[in-house]
Amino acid sequence: MPINHSIPLLWETGYRTQCIHIVVSSPQIRPMMSRLLFLGFTLASLACGGGANVYQGMDPLSIYQIASEEYEAREYDNAIQALDRILLAYSDWEGALGARLLLGHAYYEKGDYLSAQSEYNRFLDRYASHEDAPIAALGVCRSLSALSPDLQRDQTYTNEAITICRNAVIDYAGTTQSVEAAGIANQMRMKLAEKEMRTGDFYFGRKLYDSAVLYYEFVISFYSDTEFAPWALMGLYQSNLAIGYDDLAEEAKERLLREYPESEAAAELGTDGPGS
Repeated sequence: MPINHSIPLLWETGYRTQCIHIVVSSPQIRPMMSRLLFLGFTLASLACGGGANVYQGMDPLSIYQIASEEYEAREYDNAIQALDRILLAYSDWEGALGARLLLGHAYYEKGDYLSAQSEYNRFLDRYASHEDAPIAALGVCRSLSALSPDLQRDQTYTNEAITICRNAVIDYAGTTQSVEAAGIANQMRMKLAEKEMRTGDFYFGRKLYDSAVLYYEFVISFYSDTEFAPWALMGLYQSNLAIGYDDLAEEAKERLLREYPESEAAAELGTDGPGS
């Protein structure tokens, strides 16, 4: 029995692409040829069914308006498809920079933070002096902070977010985006401080006091302006006491009471100051 295959093909007629089907009959199709034909059929079907074909004959402004409406409706995949069409077919359009920025927003709202970061960076690479550059810079900052993982995992994205957000603060000082970037950078610092503090507590809880001391000292040295610093001094005090370093324990206690007298850690020692 011959095998019939209905194959969708693209047929160019003037300005419009139409989809037609032809029937192929053959007594036998080898497995490899069958797989190749299946791949071709799939690609042709996708082309016939939509994609860029949806925007055939539309100008970039009309496509951008559709993308904006889809974005506002939270149909981010549809918005991304339309914006990709603009950037692919009308890259020299004067509104392409707006499409690039909106594409970054769409990816961010979708939760695809790596793609969002990429699109914001592309905007900055091409339009570094544009008035919307602070928005793109904040977008990179926010994307990296969103990629920052749980405390138990590697904090590469957290550190990168701190660096990028601080750069945005410096490069676009005086803007609202600069203020927000500073807040995000501070949140990421607090996260790193908490990670170091928890690690110190982990070692302390297992009576590995020398290791605990290293982490507590790190928090005190690099995160002295955070809420974790007084607790790190408390941990340092208790660790040194456990080791038998009474003089170092006393130094940590005095520093805690002197520098953070109103802290909960100081109150836990049973006094509000060194003279009580």
